[in-house]
Amino acid sequence: MEEKFPHSERRPSSTLYWDAGVGPATLSANSDVDAAVKSLFTVKDYMAMEEGAAEYRVVYEPASGKKFLKLLDMLKPLGHQAQLYGKPEDATLAVIKWAPQATAARASVFLFFLTLLSVFVTGYVIASIFPQVAPASSPLEMGVGFEAGLLAFLFGREIAQRYAARRGGFSPLSYYLPNLPLVTPLPVMYFLPTFGAISFPRTAAANRDLLFDYYLVGSLVGVAVAAAVAFLGAGSSVVLTHAQYVSLLAANQTSTLSTNPSLLQGAIMSAASAMGLSKSVPTGGTIIFSPIEVAAWLGLLLSFFNLMPAALFDGGRMGKLVLGERGARMTTFAVAILLLTDIPNYWVVFLLVFLIGAFQTSGDTLDSISGLSGSRRTLFVLATLLTLVCVPFPQTFATFALG
Repeated sequence: MEEKFPHSERRPSSTLYWDAGVGPATLSANSDVDAAVKSLFTVKDYMAMEEGAAEYRVVYEPASGKKFLKLLDMLKPLGHQAQLYGKPEDATLAVIKWAPQATAARASVFLFFLTLLSVFVTGYVIASIFPQVAPASSPLEMGVGFEAGLLAFLFGREIAQRYAARRGGFSPLSYYLPNLPLVTPLPVMYFLPTFGAISFPRTAAANRDLLFDYYLVGSLVGVAVAAAVAFLGAGSSVVLTHAQYVSLLAANQTSTLSTNPSLLQGAIMSAASAMGLSKSVPTGGTIIFSPIEVAAWLGLLLSFFNLMPAALFDGGRMGKLVLGERGARMTTFAVAILLLTDIPNYWVVFLLVFLIGAFQTSGDTLDSISGLSGSRRTLFVLATLLTLVCVPFPQTFATFALG
């Protein structure tokens, strides 16, 4: 006698979309779908359900994760979707009619335009200040350079994430967090137009590896773009002797352009100097960042925010996939402690981490059996190390001359 599934085991996750207009038709007549499933999986049992859905009890093997990805590609032209769930020894493959559902994203668009406005305002102000240090510079060129450098970072990250989401078979959504620049009376936050973005999959990713890639790729592209801007902007920065710097500092003309670079940005600027692309710094001298170099500094700072393994940030989402829910809470706590070492400059970010740390992060995938690959776990460690070289050196420890 044919074995039947318990009712509690044959209910697909809410991450799948049901097409209510299909009616009581079953998949038994859809030979293409049935053939696709049986060509990739060993089927132990089968049950047709309402609304064009069916469930297969299948044998889960080490290669089943890759076979599931291939099945998704085969089912998509047929208008169906699948989900693999349960346990390796008792795996269930659900196949349903797929009807993509669009979700409104008005808040996301509104926040993004606020971020753009903040970038343009910040660029205008920085470009008007820089000629006080470099009278020969063009405010228009410096302003456009700042805005182009920072927008290249934002758009580069967004495009990379959309590519990773398309590869993972799901739709992405990003909420940018605009700041009020020129208002926050703190050195690190003074010219920060945005705190970056919190990204969400609108629909479930195919598996954990592809979901991990979604969070990682955008941040890596952001770091690469910011590093390129830092290299290109090194030649436009100004080298001052100690006497010149003291004179300008007394007139408060460098305070808005003075900050501590990260290890990565410092290395890039040193490389540009060694290649003759920027002036060398004399003993006791100081480099004042141009608006273009400030844009690179902000891009690396935002990369730090994106990559730090805390709560809803991209690094925190990766941390949950690698370490689990409990491990993700521990890394969030560790990040909060790190921010406390320079709390006068990072108090806003500390509050963000503290407040959103209570929210649960969702990591639903269509394949909920296959785990995260070892290569992604290694990449998580490397991404965490990259986070440390992107953050400006804590100003409560020491204040360095730029460069």
